[in-house]
Amino acid sequence: MIQPYKLLLLACLITFSYGCKKLIEINPPTKTIGTEKVFESPEMVDAALAGLYSQLITGTGTMTFSNGGFTIYSGMSADELVNKNSTNDAEDYQFLANKININNGVPGNSIWIPAYQFIYKANAIIEGINNSRSPNLTDSLRTQVIAEAKFVRAFCYFYLVNAFGDVPLVLTTDYTKTASMERTPAAGVYTQMISDLEEAQAKLGTDYAITNGQRIRPNKWAAAALLARVHLFLKHWDEAEKNATAVINAGLFTLPAEPDSVFVKNSQEAIWQLMLNASNIQPGNVTWEGKNLVPLARFTALDPAYQPIFLEPDVFAANAAFLIPPYYLSAQQASAFEAGDHRKAKWTDSLPTPAIAPYNGIPLYFAFKYKEQSSQPNGPITQYYTVLRLAEQYLIRAEARAQLNNNAAAADDINIIRGRAGLAHTTANTREALLDAVAQERRVELFAEWGHRWLDLKRTQKADKVLSRISYKQPWQSTELLYPIPVKEMSDNPHIIQNPGY
Repeated sequence: MIQPYKLLLLACLITFSYGCKKLIEINPPTKTIGTEKVFESPEMVDAALAGLYSQLITGTGTMTFSNGGFTIYSGMSADELVNKNSTNDAEDYQFLANKININNGVPGNSIWIPAYQFIYKANAIIEGINNSRSPNLTDSLRTQVIAEAKFVRAFCYFYLVNAFGDVPLVLTTDYTKTASMERTPAAGVYTQMISDLEEAQAKLGTDYAITNGQRIRPNKWAAAALLARVHLFLKHWDEAEKNATAVINAGLFTLPAEPDSVFVKNSQEAIWQLMLNASNIQPGNVTWEGKNLVPLARFTALDPAYQPIFLEPDVFAANAAFLIPPYYLSAQQASAFEAGDHRKAKWTDSLPTPAIAPYNGIPLYFAFKYKEQSSQPNGPITQYYTVLRLAEQYLIRAEARAQLNNNAAAADDINIIRGRAGLAHTTANTREALLDAVAQERRVELFAEWGHRWLDLKRTQKADKVLSRISYKQPWQSTELLYPIPVKEMSDNPHIIQNPGY
């Protein structure tokens, strides 16, 4: 039997270190945007827009694509994350094995439904502003709010089309027009994204004055940053380079020398962040990544005198729920870092394991970009949720420049990112070598963020080669690169057909 003091030890440490509290979940809000009265005054318009951003990060107290879900589920779909519960959690494991059942609720509940809910709200704001005759709304306010709503609409469509492929392109709140819509080819959805983002880029402000310096509403540079990414995915190299350069040269963003400063609220690297709501709605004052990618108790933060106790097999097994996060880095991702990379030192942490099955003494690594993991309703907020940041723009520009055979400039951009990580300059000097170098830097710079690894493998057509070599993803099929359309969507609208392979 395990001695009682050993069982209580970790619980005591957690209690004193983190002050865990039970969260209160609330029901979804029943009110929606739509009445003309919402758009009678600037205060009401701002409240409607603020509500949209709040729902992006908070939702109804659950994890969705916009507040951590895309990071986690696509991270398992790639070679980046592993779920702790393995086959004991069927829905999660289907993502890890790339064998998603059409009745799995995650694609619908975490991606499709919330994305279209946010798109509906964005469309409602656009229509409400256009239909409002209130003299209280200035032309500049109307222009700004519509541009922000279109930015959010494009943002949501980016993740929808990359998750499901062709999707209905909904640009109205009129149910009679949307109820029987067919799936729009992905190319058409991208065209609309570009149109929305170009309008946002042209009409939004160039600073963060409207939020008193907080980087929590998109401006011109957020639109340019997302536009650069969209053009990269479409292989529009000139446009990708141009928009990334505009962001880099804007003068508002810098790469902090200290990696731990990247994900703090209002970081100088942040282009757009979502502000957490520290109320009783989950996840409170922490991000979903903090809750799901970081254990309740980090082994390396425990008193060294107690650490050997937790490596005793019986004690380790009894406390695994505290020591191992719900999702940790795969062996492939953990080994992707070069020796001396500051990103591994600052953005990951590790847990040694006992030399027994199933651990076999192999250390487990987990993402540690978001440091706060213990939800405290109304607790202090030290980190906002970073959506767009400067490092990605350097890597977008590096890839575009390599594709355009501007090798020296591409290497310069790569070296900026490597320099912050404490690494020597790249030795790549040919187009192909530089593209490989960019892919490597994206893998270790953007890991556990917004599904970048999954999307990169797909857009560069390397997914089949990389993922088909992983044992737990066998047998591999290319059709697994898209998620299944939710069954309910097809039953509600017979014009929507399922993706191949499901």
